[in-house]
Amino acid sequence: MRWSGLPLLLRSIVVGLLVTAVPTLLWGTLLQINLKLSAQIPWAAILMAAFLVFYWKYLQGWGWPQSLATQRRTGLRAPALAPAVWGWSLLAGGLGLAASIVLFMVAHRLVRWPVAAAPDFSRFPAITIFVTLLMSAIVAGFSEEAGFRGYMQGPLEHRYGPASAILTTSVIFGLLHLSHGAFIPAILFDMGWGALYGLLAWRSGSIVPAFVLHAAADFLEFVLVWKLPHHA
Repeated sequence: MRWSGLPLLLRSIVVGLLVTAVPTLLWGTLLQINLKLSAQIPWAAILMAAFLVFYWKYLQGWGWPQSLATQRRTGLRAPALAPAVWGWSLLAGGLGLAASIVLFMVAHRLVRWPVAAAPDFSRFPAITIFVTLLMSAIVAGFSEEAGFRGYMQGPLEHRYGPASAILTTSVIFGLLHLSHGAFIPAILFDMGWGALYGLLAWRSGSIVPAFVLHAAADFLEFVLVWKLPHHA
């Protein structure tokens, strides 16, 4: 069967997951090599930053094949935004994130959550840890927003409407995080955050505000895991 003959839902999911996977897998590979060979110098982050610039430009329509440039640009869904849209998007998204974090903390008091093994940061210098955590947050925010809220959600919005599109991408987003453990409350929170970012992308018309908030929230979480005692 030809690619164009497949259902739009299936094509959107496959393309969205592929767009997410490319930088995610590359960063994981570069990081493992960096930490194994020369952990004193976080060179993997420099290479990854260069790749993300190239990847962003490519998804925006730069490069071969030019016949698909418009489709790539439309799929990424990252047009320039007016300052007012930026301000309201960051305010609304920030308040939504703050409320969800408070709810997340309450849920930890009401439900017994599994305790993951504490990551061992002692073997690496502070600069390597900081740069690694920052780049990890940027990669996660960019890859997931481009893949899920851009290439996956955008086509589904046009065909089925925003409610169905956001619901679909949020469920898949939550299920993707099963790699962190099959704990239902955690998966529901991941779905909720996916819905928040999806709403933000739909209302603003761009994935960029969601990308900024997503990366910032992940970086905050990573730093807290690094700096706070594990039981906290």
